[in-house]
Amino acid sequence: MKRIILSILITAGIVIFLLFQISLRDLYTLLRTIDPLWLALGSIAYFLAILFRALRFRWLIHSKGIRLSDLFRITSFYHLSLMVLPSKLGELSYPYFLNRISGRNVTEGLASLVVSRVYDFFIILLILLSVSIGYQTLFKVNPFFLIPVVIFLIFLIVFAFFYMGRLLKWFSNVLGRIFAGSRNVDFVSWVQKKMDEMAEDFDSIKARKTYLPVALTSSASWAMIFSGFYAYMRGFGIDVSSTKLILGSTIAVIGNALPVSGIGNWGTLEAGWAVGFLMVGLSKEKAISTGFGVHIIIFIVCALISFFCWVTFKKQKNPSPTASS
Repeated sequence: MKRIILSILITAGIVIFLLFQISLRDLYTLLRTIDPLWLALGSIAYFLAILFRALRFRWLIHSKGIRLSDLFRITSFYHLSLMVLPSKLGELSYPYFLNRISGRNVTEGLASLVVSRVYDFFIILLILLSVSIGYQTLFKVNPFFLIPVVIFLIFLIVFAFFYMGRLLKWFSNVLGRIFAGSRNVDFVSWVQKKMDEMAEDFDSIKARKTYLPVALTSSASWAMIFSGFYAYMRGFGIDVSSTKLILGSTIAVIGNALPVSGIGNWGTLEAGWAVGFLMVGLSKEKAISTGFGVHIIIFIVCALISFFCWVTFKKQKNPSPTASS
């Protein structure tokens, strides 16, 4: 309960601080006057981003096949959970829904989720590295500091990906030695068992050697996300180059990934968006208001997609008597 209250306070603090920097009337006007065509194009791009991520999970789940329609539902529910659950608990919704809808083991869900996130961070860091090298005038940060940091993080992610199974087994052994003979030995044994199962799941994912299709679907998903951002910005009447759009929204994505215990990604995404688009030349008011505008639209679109997925899942689970006869 205390964590939920803390998450609410953190989110409220960030959101209120940002809203005090802009006019609520301008934000309302921004949303009300968005161009319908660009709104539709951005929403289609977001739909395709979810579809590509569902395809990616299909390549990462190793135990047995799962229908793409079920994976699309799981991915939609997962994305919605990321926006509403506190303290980054939305990340755990993916293995939960995977287990409830398809019956897959939770550890397999966690392993495929971690691997998918490794690909995401790898792509985002590559984009950041490319922009920081090719467009140094857009960056107000010393490239001799930023570039080595990004390269180090990329190396760290690649190392963790290829040795994740061994690292988990090592942590499991260390955990067993530290708590040997303690009162919580049963709980520690259960944790060790789950870590060993996850290590096996990581090894199974690597054994499939699906690096290319996972990389392609991950890249396609991010291409659709950036395309959606571009469409929404054009819909708001803001003409920004693709390079500046990618830089500004990449900073927003990185800010959104920070371990801030808020409600979903409210506040953190807007703060990162404001910083990113201030860097590329937007005014403070436009940077903050478009961050809120894009986030609100994405939330509505994701909620509508998730609602449709929930309705079709219920119909599939409980078919009408006429359909089953």
